[in-house]
Amino acid sequence: MKHSEYDRYIKFIPGVRFWIITTGVIVAFAALKQASHIVNIILLAAFLTAISMAPLNWLKKRGVNKAVANILVILIVIGIVGLISLVIGTSVSNFSEKLPVYQLKFEEAWNGIIATFHEFGLIDKSVEAKDSFKAGSLLPMAAPLASGFGSFVSGALIVFLFFVFMMMESEMFIKKLSFVSKDSSKEAELVVHKLRNYFGIKTLTSLVTGLLIGVMLYIMDIDFPVLWGFLAFILNYIPSIGSFIAAIPAILIAIIIHGPGTALVVTIAYLVINTIIGNMIEPQLMGKNLGISPLIVFFSMIFFGYLLGAVGMLIATPLTIIIKIIFDSREVTRNMGIMLGDGRELDSSNHTSKKVF
Repeated sequence: MKHSEYDRYIKFIPGVRFWIITTGVIVAFAALKQASHIVNIILLAAFLTAISMAPLNWLKKRGVNKAVANILVILIVIGIVGLISLVIGTSVSNFSEKLPVYQLKFEEAWNGIIATFHEFGLIDKSVEAKDSFKAGSLLPMAAPLASGFGSFVSGALIVFLFFVFMMMESEMFIKKLSFVSKDSSKEAELVVHKLRNYFGIKTLTSLVTGLLIGVMLYIMDIDFPVLWGFLAFILNYIPSIGSFIAAIPAILIAIIIHGPGTALVVTIAYLVINTIIGNMIEPQLMGKNLGISPLIVFFSMIFFGYLLGAVGMLIATPLTIIIKIIFDSREVTRNMGIMLGDGRELDSSNHTSKKVF
């Protein structure tokens, strides 16, 4: 009798589980939004830690003592970030001072484009430049960027403190997991290994992208090449969308200073650099199991941007990559990892199955 009663009610349990899990997720996201300031600090520290794992592992393989390797990597990262903050902070400040000049020049350039369209009959002559588009409103949008950068620098000390403790605890965390559960330890080591490879390769390709773009803009005499090169480096962590966003300010400045012809050359240069590195070199280094669907990238940017602000948009793609790596490392959740991917896993599996049959 008891067995039949159990069979009768067990069918309702999956539905109850679904609503319990859904409610828990909603509550967790609400808590994240409320505590976004603290969460952003922890995420930035975790981001620095993930980037630092590759050079730390490289030093250990070369026989450097673990403690010495940790200290070296921490000092190098703090020094590099401090130097970048100083240089970029100065560039952002100078850019903010020049905004009114850029605004006037950009409006003049836009009025010239509208006049050209009038001349060739591409648009109605009754349409005025001021009615069709407020060109001057584009560049002042960079002002919040400067204030956001300032708030990041002000919280940098706390980020670095978290970063130091995370670096010191990174290896101990695996040991703790192995003590609790050997299976959990193996999965954690696999995830850490994939993350280390991903962030190591991504940082290297992003650095090369930023350097090439900075040098290209310097040669073409575009103002603030260091700032736009750094922007390309940072936004290269966001696949597909990031490189497009990074190109917009430099193209606008090229239109203002040198005209549409130079802007077209800058656009082509951005496309060539990002295509070669992002679509040819990077996939070869990464492998075919870390591609993320552009739709998922866009959705994660909107979602984490809503939850955590500008930092959430920057960290969104690395967070999604981490989730995909965790899903891919477990047989139970591998299908979910495929759903987050860009479909290259399916192509490779189909190719393998054709060979077998």
